[in-house]
Amino acid sequence: MVAVTLDQYLVSVLRSDRSGVNEISLQSGNDNFDFFTIYLENHNDGIHAYDMDVSTILYLVSGTVTIKSGEKSIDMKAGNILLLTQGCKYRVENITSDTVLAKIKFKPGFRYREFFKDFSYKGKKEGEIIAQIIKSLERENVLWLKTSKVTRSSQVMTHIINGYLNDELFMRALIGAELVVVLILAIRAQRIATVVNIDKTKFEGNALDNYIDEHFSDITLSKAAKYFGFNPNYFSNMVKQKTGKSFVDHVDERRMQEAKELLAQPDISLKEIISRVGYSSKSFFYKKFNQFYGETPAAMRNRLFREANINLK
Repeated sequence: MVAVTLDQYLVSVLRSDRSGVNEISLQSGNDNFDFFTIYLENHNDGIHAYDMDVSTILYLVSGTVTIKSGEKSIDMKAGNILLLTQGCKYRVENITSDTVLAKIKFKPGFRYREFFKDFSYKGKKEGEIIAQIIKSLERENVLWLKTSKVTRSSQVMTHIINGYLNDELFMRALIGAELVVVLILAIRAQRIATVVNIDKTKFEGNALDNYIDEHFSDITLSKAAKYFGFNPNYFSNMVKQKTGKSFVDHVDERRMQEAKELLAQPDISLKEIISRVGYSSKSFFYKKFNQFYGETPAAMRNRLFREANINLK
């Protein structure tokens, strides 16, 4: 089952449901599968509020949705992954017509700390990173992986759902390994976002990075200044003063990070990459890219393909 087929299947499940329940259970392809159960968030009316008695992963297959947990508001986009701990209380809001939200509910007793502690290589730096992530997850009750549909983490999540729906050999062992891969890929790609309570009338902490991360493809100084409640000129000067970099530098840096990740995907054209990261001019994109990385997009793509053993010939 390829990704597009999976999307269509999940949409058909939502459209055919007549139960009116908030969560639609998906039947595993193996009746003996005992790791977790997958549900789809229904599009029915009413309050979609939950008090989790088990650890859960939310994966947004398509569309957009807002997750409210306490004072936190998380605007998820397609491909985003959200880890929730046992005891987390949350609400699902702003479901759109094309929203497909899959919910992986683990069996009682599952703990992220125990599951993610055994990595194949236990270097000091890796151990410190994992410990920090787990501590943050347990303190905040949520961990936001801001992956997109084209990132490898998201693609692995799609494979996990496919594996759950189909009766394949060694499915449980493979899914367990893939869940670890999802987190590792998100860490290496710097896709883990801190969920903060943003006061739009103030500029502090990593609020600017979070905003740019959400809007880099169509961001403007005026829109950002309005979001934070400042005059554009004052906002621009404040960003420079507090961070040492201009607003444009912050945006370009984020766009370059996204461009590099997209270049590693062989099925995405350079023209589409330029559009996705928010540039309208090919020559301007090339200039910025060369200034940032010291090589052309084509040269980097060839190098990334070689490193990943991808041969398109």
